[in-house]
Amino acid sequence: MTGHLLVSYHTCPMEEPGEGFAGGMNVFLRGLLRGLSQRGIGTDVLTRATGETVEVTDPFPGVRIFHVPCGWKEPPTRQGAWDSLGRFAEGARLLMRGERISPRVVSAHYWMSGSATGKIADAPMVLSYHTVEARKAPRRPAGGDPLSAVRRREEERLARMAARVVFFSEYDLERNRSVFPGLGEKGIVIAPGVDDRFRRLLPLQVARAYIGLPLSGAIFLLAARGDAGKNARVALDTFREVRGRWKGEVSLVVAGQKGEDGGGVRFLGSVPHDGMPVLFAAADAVVCPSIYESFGLVPLEALSAGIPVLAPKGTYWGEKIDAEGGGLAYAPEGPDGLADAMFRLLSDSSLRARLSLRGPEVAAPFTWERCTETWAGLLSSVSTLRSPR
Repeated sequence: MTGHLLVSYHTCPMEEPGEGFAGGMNVFLRGLLRGLSQRGIGTDVLTRATGETVEVTDPFPGVRIFHVPCGWKEPPTRQGAWDSLGRFAEGARLLMRGERISPRVVSAHYWMSGSATGKIADAPMVLSYHTVEARKAPRRPAGGDPLSAVRRREEERLARMAARVVFFSEYDLERNRSVFPGLGEKGIVIAPGVDDRFRRLLPLQVARAYIGLPLSGAIFLLAARGDAGKNARVALDTFREVRGRWKGEVSLVVAGQKGEDGGGVRFLGSVPHDGMPVLFAAADAVVCPSIYESFGLVPLEALSAGIPVLAPKGTYWGEKIDAEGGGLAYAPEGPDGLADAMFRLLSDSSLRARLSLRGPEVAAPFTWERCTETWAGLLSSVSTLRSPR
């Protein structure tokens, strides 16, 4: 099948020329595009540019990424992205006309990508939300973020107009049925995969020496941005409480945000995805405190690496590891749930060993081969809903 257009218009542009992929959504898109390329499915990708000229990259055979100028000012914000959407769509239309791109099916990732798709291409749309605004914890007082209401309306509209809506788990699909009355039978579950390099790690001592971490004592890893939705502040505060009460050596390594080192906490700032396997190899456990994510690649990668995961109940991974193992699920209400889980891991080496052995078994079904095979079938079926031009 040919004629697949992928739209990814969000705060982390896909694969800036000369740089790597960044952000959880781009990690997913890299795996998907690589798998579709291996299946001979040509894909043109439209993403926002940070400069004023169109640049083209070709990360995989048959895949072209067009960076479309849109006047989006830095640093990136949701409001800035929304304000620049019209220019992005206009530039994308001109580019598609010049390149003679006439897709048979479009996949859109993130709600603004879906909004742009309606202005860009007359083709059936497969939509992936990645996160849903109505399910996020409020960031500001009611009425303090006008774009939140805009996003909710757009997400409901897009659910009605899309040919199919992809979710990453049955857990997420079922919870979104009450949010989107127009979803009907359009919802489909296609779980992401995990790169094989996370299944083969360096020895712990080698990884710690490479990063410059303590060779003795326990190390927790927190890989999350500093925004409220990731709940990282709770994890930091809880670790400091645990460290104050624990008699042995214990450290917390934070990837994805900057901060002042001290008190057993080491901030690494932004870490490229290629650098994550060595971080997992250096850790005894990974803390994943986010209350809401549509899926969460960090827990999957940690499990596949055999690193125990701490996740709150009432989330996809919290419920999964509570039922299948590979980590500990804790009650997110109150300060004691995560602290108790951390103390359990610190004080029980046999528990850590059992969880470590179970993790790869829990993660085994999540492969990019399975993911892209299902995506390929979906794109082929949706493309027949309208005859190609």
